[in-house]
Amino acid sequence: METLRLAILADAHLPDCPGSAQEAALRWAVGAVPADWLVLVGDMTAAGESGAAERVATILASQDVPWVSTPGNAELRTPAAADEVCQILSVCRDDSPVLLVDTSRGTVPEAERERAERRLAAKPLVLATHWPPDELPEEDRAWFAEIVARSSIELLVAGHKHYDQLRDFVGKPLHLVRGLDPDKAKHDLPAVSLFTRTDMGWQRADLGFPEADPRRWPEAAKAEFLSHLGVSTMDQPVRGTREATELGIQTLEQRAEPALRADRAELLAAVGDWRQAGGRCLSLHLPDLRWNGREIVGYEAFRAAIALCRDLAADRVTLHVPRAKVAEMANATMWRRFLGAFREELAPLRDLGATVGIENLHRNRGETADDQRGFGYLPDECLAWIADLREALSGVPVGLHLDIGHARNNSPFSQSWILGRWYAAVGGAAVGYHLHQVTEKGNHQPFPTPFAPLLSLASFFWAWQTGQLRHAPMILEIRAQPGIFSWQRLRDFIREGEVSCG
Repeated sequence: METLRLAILADAHLPDCPGSAQEAALRWAVGAVPADWLVLVGDMTAAGESGAAERVATILASQDVPWVSTPGNAELRTPAAADEVCQILSVCRDDSPVLLVDTSRGTVPEAERERAERRLAAKPLVLATHWPPDELPEEDRAWFAEIVARSSIELLVAGHKHYDQLRDFVGKPLHLVRGLDPDKAKHDLPAVSLFTRTDMGWQRADLGFPEADPRRWPEAAKAEFLSHLGVSTMDQPVRGTREATELGIQTLEQRAEPALRADRAELLAAVGDWRQAGGRCLSLHLPDLRWNGREIVGYEAFRAAIALCRDLAADRVTLHVPRAKVAEMANATMWRRFLGAFREELAPLRDLGATVGIENLHRNRGETADDQRGFGYLPDECLAWIADLREALSGVPVGLHLDIGHARNNSPFSQSWILGRWYAAVGGAAVGYHLHQVTEKGNHQPFPTPFAPLLSLASFFWAWQTGQLRHAPMILEIRAQPGIFSWQRLRDFIREGEVSCG
């Protein structure tokens, strides 16, 4: 029997922009994996944009390997472009050993059933689709079961779930693949799944995207990354500082409110010990200035925090964008009022030499997605504010403090503004990062592993190592447990390829 190799490419979620981690993973998979056929099983675009679909097709056309493709539900996310995108990513060939079935809408329309049944005459060996057949409505499950039972199909492959799993479907193996998205592939590196058929049957090998793997970095690169990786002490400023000192954590964040409540002498002594032990970068998270409908409020707490910043000799500060609505910030007078307030209140940092990081926010549950939402949920809003603040604070370094959990937990904007697109758009403007996992419990959750759902760090690792992300302080901002546990897990993973049970 002649060997047959099929490379399954799933859930790449390519955004409509150049230079994303998603594009890097797709280019690697297309160019580096030995295969007789490339089989795309849907969600190749992030938001169903025609430019992203054309980018996928261009990457596939750059290689001599034949390819076939079926769309996924992500290809329908931009309704005006859905037909064009599905046409670009619906590629069938009579000589292919794969039967593709379009399940992008979570069902199988009658016309698609008829087309698929005609293809059965060519005796395909593999059935590939986006949605796992055993999770479709009962009528569709029964149809899949019937055609598999009476055909030459030897195995089934599906994406959509972003994790690997082997199931049984009417006596045939059904393989789920985690896919290529460095933001979303669960439990391991993003991967292409290579299925090889020989006299021994089918063998599966999942090949991880090596450029997103920090375990492969040179030792000097690992040490440099870990020197920037720090923790927030959250509501335990003194205890958290002492724990960071014991572990040799060189980057540390204090939050203004609990730090102001702490015994000042104890806090100063703890910070002094931390610096003496090798602490390099101390950051202070400032309270908000917000619009209450009549005026800007929050000055008293802000000024107290700036005074604390002086006492601690902080190296940098983080503060949110103005707490106002998009519609309010669109008013030139309001914009100038906030700009004047920020300029005046942050002016003392000029003498201190501290860097200012402006943090992006995210849409909250129940909040509208129009101009009545909060300001600063999208890169353009943040960068416009930073540009004007940088000019107003001449002599003070100002940039973006990118909170990747906020960017990820930002529906519906996160469908098109995936993390890989954020990194490509703003990486050079970043002066710091907040890292935390997003779960059903919300933001600021710990990292049990670097590749956990819903937020994988694979794209962050890739963007850091390639220089797309500016090397700057990274702070684990975690509420559910001390951030040192996630810091230890990431340290052990990067150094040793293991995750401690910390």
